[in-house]
Amino acid sequence: MSNIKYPLNIYVIWHPNFGFGKKIAEELYSTFCRDYQNPLSRGIGIPVYFRYIKLEDDKPLEIDLSNAEKNAIVLLIDEEYVLDEKFRSYTENLSKNISDDNRIFPVSLCNKAYSIGCGLSTLQFTDGIKLFDKNLDLQIEKDLEKSIKKIKTELLHDCSRLILNFHPKQKDKEHHRIGSPVKLFLSHAKKDGENTTIKFKQFIENNLKLDVFFDTVDIANGYDFAEQFEQEIKHSALVVFHTDEYSNREWCRREILIAKKHKSPIVVVHNILNGEKRAFPYLGNMPTTVIDKKEVVGFYKIVNLTLYQVLNNLYQNRLLESYSNMNADKNNIIKVITSPPELFNFLDIKTYKEDLGDKKLIILYPDPPLGLEELSILKELDENVEFTTPINLNL
Repeated sequence: MSNIKYPLNIYVIWHPNFGFGKKIAEELYSTFCRDYQNPLSRGIGIPVYFRYIKLEDDKPLEIDLSNAEKNAIVLLIDEEYVLDEKFRSYTENLSKNISDDNRIFPVSLCNKAYSIGCGLSTLQFTDGIKLFDKNLDLQIEKDLEKSIKKIKTELLHDCSRLILNFHPKQKDKEHHRIGSPVKLFLSHAKKDGENTTIKFKQFIENNLKLDVFFDTVDIANGYDFAEQFEQEIKHSALVVFHTDEYSNREWCRREILIAKKHKSPIVVVHNILNGEKRAFPYLGNMPTTVIDKKEVVGFYKIVNLTLYQVLNNLYQNRLLESYSNMNADKNNIIKVITSPPELFNFLDIKTYKEDLGDKKLIILYPDPPLGLEELSILKELDENVEFTTPINLNL
């Protein structure tokens, strides 16, 4: 397992004199790896490395691009970065290694960032000091938070594109919006969820490079949702606007079950006002958020959480498949799931066991492991199935 080649490594580079560099880098670490203040928390687990300390040659440590299948190099470019000849030289060397598997994502954190040169002129920058055409002052805490949220949104999408082998954003043309690597299905009850869903759809179309699958626009009456979802499921995520009426609607319930069946990323946006007569039991085991009073803030939160789940599914699937292949054994069959196990998984387990023979079935899921209270329920249903994570994989 020590020889595992990770699907993606992320490197964050900033100048040591940039006061907000460490703050932004730590937030990126918490997003893409795990909460740095709570290392045992559940996270995507992508290795994130920092490059800001100057060595004897006044440059940061070199980056070995051979350690992962793909590499994302994030440059936090402030004035100190632009003015430092050694950092520009370091950046120019990095730019020579740009490829389909190794991409640089420059972030403009000063007005001079775009003029840095260094082989970055053909790349699309993330503008970290502007949001909706309004200038941000990083000295103001709220503006710094907005900048970080924007950077995270862009990088979550960029890293998903990178893992999916989709071309860089600067190569996008208008017609590529149809073929976006991440498509969102917005699931809602028309009676009390349509207005919010329409606003969310418009927010994405006006501000982000994401396609939105929206049933009132894209599906003709009587069209088979399951058939459409089957075609799009590989690169899709379901955003559920969970209102009082949601669980009462047959098609809403079916959409959840179809997404779970296909192991699609799902995010639940809670907007319960008065309550439900019966909560739909299959709306669990997935991340949730709430409708924010400030719509733009809330919508960004939903987008970030959804992109997080998309990237998590892509990354975990590739990583766990690597562990599975490395530990292949004539006595075991290892099957991978990208979320913590639940009773719904036994639908697949029933199928797996048909071809099991004398082999033991192991379900491999991301770290950290579930608590004993949940695992004991799964064991009660079938004690011959082993649920484990890479940290406990002992074959």
